[in-house]
Amino acid sequence: MIKATRRILLLSASMLSASLWAADTVTFPGSTSTAAPAAAAPAPKQQKLLKVCSLNTAQGFQEFQANVQVVQTQRQLVIEANTAYEKETNATKKKELKAKVDELLAKLNENNQTMIKTYGFSLERSYTVSVEKADVYMLVTDEEAAKIEKAQADTAAAKK
Repeated sequence: MIKATRRILLLSASMLSASLWAADTVTFPGSTSTAAPAAAAPAPKQQKLLKVCSLNTAQGFQEFQANVQVVQTQRQLVIEANTAYEKETNATKKKELKAKVDELLAKLNENNQTMIKTYGFSLERSYTVSVEKADVYMLVTDEEAAKIEKAQADTAAAKK
């Protein structure tokens, strides 16, 4: 159970829920470890960003975001179930909770492996999502569209 608890703690520290549409760049915090005392801390290793996948459509990005939220929710359920298991004193209930934790953890691990295969994304790593292009649309009437398109064409012609 200690191994499972460590795994849960690692997973709990690995992700932070974020709204990906709210910013140009969003960072998903990864796993963290307890810091050693300042005097004994080794120099941090140089790190760089490595592109692991491209999401070429808004639909693909929305699916990715939904999948991240699913594994984040599953991770939270595992943490809550494990906390209940650790607090439980009744042996029968504790056994039931242990089975629930194991089941939830197995499903989380399965989905995390799917995320790794599909996106190169794992709960155990840190990620940055960079939104390089976004198209913004608005609802307009045909008359408004014609007026705006004419103004855009006039602006483009003036630039030439």
